[in-house]
Amino acid sequence: MPDKIVGRVGAVGLLALALFAPAAATAFTPAAAASPQPGEQVTSGEPEAAGATASPGATDQTSGTRVGPGSRLVVADPAASQVHVYAIPSHRRTATITGRTPSGHAGMLPLRDGRVLFVDETNHELVALQVTGVPRIVGAVPLPEGEVTHIAVDPANRYAVVAAAEEHDHEEESQEIGQAEEEEEGHGILTLVDLGTYTPSSVEVHSAHPGVMIGGEPLTVVHRNDADNTLETFPVSAILASAGGHLEPTSSVPTGAAGHGEALAGDLALTATDAGLDTARLRAGSLTPVRTVPWPAETGRAFYVRLSADGRNLVTYTSNESGDDWQNWLHDAFLVDPATGRSVTTRLGTGFLFRFGLSDRYAGYVLQQPGGDKVSFVDVRPGSSRYGKITANVQLGSLPGGPAVGSPPWGTQGRRIALDPTGALAYVSGGGTGRISVISPDHGRTVGTITTPTRLDGGGALTVVTPGRSDADTVGR
Repeated sequence: MPDKIVGRVGAVGLLALALFAPAAATAFTPAAAASPQPGEQVTSGEPEAAGATASPGATDQTSGTRVGPGSRLVVADPAASQVHVYAIPSHRRTATITGRTPSGHAGMLPLRDGRVLFVDETNHELVALQVTGVPRIVGAVPLPEGEVTHIAVDPANRYAVVAAAEEHDHEEESQEIGQAEEEEEGHGILTLVDLGTYTPSSVEVHSAHPGVMIGGEPLTVVHRNDADNTLETFPVSAILASAGGHLEPTSSVPTGAAGHGEALAGDLALTATDAGLDTARLRAGSLTPVRTVPWPAETGRAFYVRLSADGRNLVTYTSNESGDDWQNWLHDAFLVDPATGRSVTTRLGTGFLFRFGLSDRYAGYVLQQPGGDKVSFVDVRPGSSRYGKITANVQLGSLPGGPAVGSPPWGTQGRRIALDPTGALAYVSGGGTGRISVISPDHGRTVGTITTPTRLDGGGALTVVTPGRSDADTVGR
């Protein structure tokens, strides 16, 4: 479901011509830590040649950057209820997990120890998938009823919090006054999960489509309540003590309307609203307002935000989607320094844009356009002479079944993007084709293709897990 409906990417080129030696495929079964659900299977990988062509080398010799050691590309295909895991940079498929349907809205969330979290919509569970070594599901936590919206973890990766929307309708006894007099009081469910024991603790809070962050000292869940247009705090200790009950916030600050998209940069909580990028400071478990960074006048607002690994950069895009003709929708890359509120805007162009990918060096944006799709890479390194500027545009062909002129773009075949955190490689899916384009952002061209066992209808979802990395971005994407 689209974000806006809910609340609304030289030497490497030469190395790309050589295939890495195939790694041996290993047969295995899921770990005892989490028993398979009915219909769930874990299968071994494949010889490299069956899953990848023209795989790029492990080193970008122009910049001296290596891809993260032990990195894995995780490819979710919710339409097929499968998750595929690929080694980087060989792009050999090491495992496929079936019978799991990752939530596209809540996204996937890599942890520093090589686990990746996602919400399984088939079994309504928070799933922890260990992608290194022998990929296996190591945890599966049942969740309360409700539509899961977002997931987040604390910086130490000790706890995850899952937010879900649950609405209760309260109608007036007399129907004569009509539907206009009906009340709807929104409720949300916050489920705190201990990532060591996979023990859940759930509380009900007043909300509509809740967003969440978790951090600070004492450890605190920051909840975006778009029913009241506030950011508010719930201490982790209070959630643990009140499991099964209703909880009131300990502090709150007002925000603009229609909040959607959160990040916690140190002690700064940021959320995208109609008013701009609202910022509040979290100290001693309480929030105080800081500032609102206005959106560009021409391209409206953002709904999807990501934070750089060091927390110095909030990256997003703004869109003017007025009118029915999606090919004329206008988009800007929008970069913000959370500490100062200074922002940089760069024109991306027109077409259909849904989410983006982020690395230490680049943000990658995929624009689907009538004449062929385009991936634009923007420099996101503060202090760089090219900061905020497009460094490369990579053309991709038109996607069969993609958005058609004269029809809404929602629900068509799409493309999704993920970047290796170092920025050496980018991966762009082709919905319905089962193919992923491997791109070198430094060289501005496609250097390989991964063929997946499933069609990736709708585009699927991609993320890269690099064990040992401690990213400041702790919200599912």
